[in-house]
Amino acid sequence: MGNLSPQSIWTCDSGQIRVTSNGQPSVFDMIKTLGGKKNPRQVYSDLIARHPEVVQKVDSLRFPGRGQQETPVAKNKEAAFYILGLLPGTAGRSYREQAAKLFTAFLDNPSSVAAAAIERMTEDEQERLEARLKGKRTRHTFTDALKTYDVVKQGYAHCTNAIYVPILGSDARQLKNKIAEEKNLVLKSVNPRDHFTVQQLTDVETAERVAVGQLERNTVGGNPGVESIVRKSAEYTRKLLDGDIDIPGIA
Repeated sequence: MGNLSPQSIWTCDSGQIRVTSNGQPSVFDMIKTLGGKKNPRQVYSDLIARHPEVVQKVDSLRFPGRGQQETPVAKNKEAAFYILGLLPGTAGRSYREQAAKLFTAFLDNPSSVAAAAIERMTEDEQERLEARLKGKRTRHTFTDALKTYDVVKQGYAHCTNAIYVPILGSDARQLKNKIAEEKNLVLKSVNPRDHFTVQQLTDVETAERVAVGQLERNTVGGNPGVESIVRKSAEYTRKLLDGDIDIPGIA
């Protein structure tokens, strides 16, 4: 619990919704503005009586202003949409109907749903999606190579950190902690790569490609040997990306 200033106010035809500096919308405002209810506290009380799991999806905060009381705010976007789907009135019903239509369309033709979503993306969003997908493909190639060269159990995590530390300056746990803190996310739900910048995704993907090539050129096997090759590959890649290594034939 605590006090928090709103970062912004979302405005629509039916009213306004206060939003915290972490992007958390007021649940009472959602009920009043989107649900069209004049007594949001009672509606919220009824809502958590029917759906007690909602309590775990909100924080309790006090917006600035005279006479303000503590009010529930959705912990994150996922929680906000979950609560939206439970709201009474046309807003909740419309959301549930649209979600059902989208899921049906996905089952019938997944590629059409993906294509429609991509069409609505900005160029920056499309660039990031492309980098993420390319990184996923390379990641599979990388982990397949680790398996081929007899990496087992914790060796996979060690090899991942052998990429992350030289390329990004932090290991996987440090990255998760930083992302969770900065974006107010539950730590266990954080996949660092989902939050990397395009440059970070590209740099990691390049290092993993180099590592796969070097593993194929060296006769190593097992956790320590493979991890050493992976780390040296990432260190070389970082120097190359930073311009710290001269490429023969280039003045």
